[in-house]
Order: sequence, then structure tokens, then C-alpha cells
Amino acid sequence: MTLTATAAAPGPLPSADLPLWLVTMPTTGPAGARGEQTFAVRATSHSAALAQAATTAFAHPAFRHRRGAHIDTAAAHATLHR
Repeated sequence: MTLTATAAAPGPLPSADLPLWLVTMPTTGPAGARGEQTFAVRATSHSAALAQAATTAFAHPAFRHRRGAHIDTAAAHATLHR
């Protein structure tokens, strides 16, 4: 009996191997106070990091953390963390 090896098809990278991005978005509180909220996300590209952070920004824990302040995802900026 002869055994042959087959190569596994490459799959997506584990999230720990993806680049780490810091995505910062401006916020405005109910009384007009301005601030910002930063999200650390692992993503393959700048645009993917912005999209992932925008999704996270509207999740209940992030909304609760900023105490209901409005967040401006369109004005977000992402920096590759080194």
C-alpha cells in the first residue's frame, strides 16, 4: 500500500496573524462635548479595518462605553500598529 500526501488548500489567516489597526472615530456627546473612541481591530487592509471598526462601534458595548454619544464613522481614520 502506498500513501500519498496531499497539500491542504491555503485557508484564511488566523486572526492573530492579521495586521493590527487602531481605528479612531470622533464622538459628540448629548451636551455637545467632543471626544473620540478608538478600536483595535485585526484586518487584512485599511478599508477592512474601517469597516470592522464601524460594525463594532454600533454594538451595544461600544455604545454603552461612550455613554450614548454619537459616533462619526465617516470621519474615522485607521493607523497600522507596529
